Amino acid sequence: MIKKLSLAALVAMGSMSFASATPLTQAIKNVDLSGMLRIRFYNEDPDGAHGYRRWRTNGIFVFKVPVAENMKFVVRNSVQTNVSVHDDAVASNGPTSNVDDNIANNLLFMAYSKDGFNAIVGKIPVATPVTSADPVTPGHGAGAIASYKVNDNFTGAAFFIDALKNGGGEGTAVDVPNLIAHNVAGAAAIFNVSAVKGQIWYFNVNNMVDSLVTVSLDAKLPIQYNVGIHVDYANGKYNSDYAKGHNISDDDAKNYYNVALNADVDAVSAKIGYTYTDKHASPVELAVDAPIGAVITTANNYNIANKKDTSSIYGKLGYAVDPKTSVYLAAQYQNAGNDSGNKNNDLAEYTIGGSYKMNKKLGFGAYYDIANWDSKSSNKDNNEFRFEAKYTF
Repeated sequence: MIKKLSLAALVAMGSMSFASATPLTQAIKNVDLSGMLRIRFYNEDPDGAHGYRRWRTNGIFVFKVPVAENMKFVVRNSVQTNVSVHDDAVASNGPTSNVDDNIANNLLFMAYSKDGFNAIVGKIPVATPVTSADPVTPGHGAGAIASYKVNDNFTGAAFFIDALKNGGGEGTAVDVPNLIAHNVAGAAAIFNVSAVKGQIWYFNVNNMVDSLVTVSLDAKLPIQYNVGIHVDYANGKYNSDYAKGHNISDDDAKNYYNVALNADVDAVSAKIGYTYTDKHASPVELAVDAPIGAVITTANNYNIANKKDTSSIYGKLGYAVDPKTSVYLAAQYQNAGNDSGNKNNDLAEYTIGGSYKMNKKLGFGAYYDIANWDSKSSNKDNNEFRFEAKYTF
């Protein structure tokens, strides 16, 4: 009887509350759904410490709902779960994080587009050279970004963001918190002139970073083979009051450089590059997964941009076995100079991996990464294996 009454009550409530609602078949018409389902398994074997296993699962669901001509609302929901268990029961009594996590609403914004003008307003993604580009933990905050395409050669943009999230993230950048509780404002110029494509960005983080400028250039070399060059430069300077308040004695402007050559010859692809950051403490990026700094080809230690007096020579060689299968070998040698604060904290790292694309949406990948730090370093050597299954839609 109780079940019957409950069901009747629900039906009655539904008829009253949703009498004027849009029928489901009409409501979902023209709504675009995209996203990703991903499973990652890690096996960690650190030197001088207990090994452990880690499972990381992710689901991302992005709904785009047309609401008017040239306008839509976008909603992004996601879930991420990390489960890590040590091999030695003494080291850990169980998983290091919750086995079950809740779905989080990361984004909800309005998007407008017409005649070369584009704008997003609300809780928005913040995709810039200095914010996280990780699809699972992208940089995001509340505010607005607008751009205008003048022609095929030039686009201008301006932005204002409150409370930037994932400013640091996993492997947080030096002295940059995960949540930047300041407003971030700036502008960008994106251009394509002859054989050169480039972007110039300017950022100001109120009461934290007085100025941060990035320049990225791509060009094809006029030689027989398909060879390109990529160049990055960044300059950032802390606000002096912020530096004093956080016991940062050095607030001088910091410079960061990266240059890489890449080539494709038949089934073979190759990249070799050099990146360097000077001795000052000011940041040149706001997240470890920022495109300006996440350039090194190895799997784990791929960003030195906010370190001090550190350089890396890196490379990657890939081979496409067939249209669905590829393998690669990557390596880097990272050098920490005398002004880094970590003298003799050098690193040799190697990654071997491969991927298989079963179809347009489903793919698998795996790698084995070996990181050997200098024996005088406080860092622990580590061998990591990772397997990934990813479905995009």
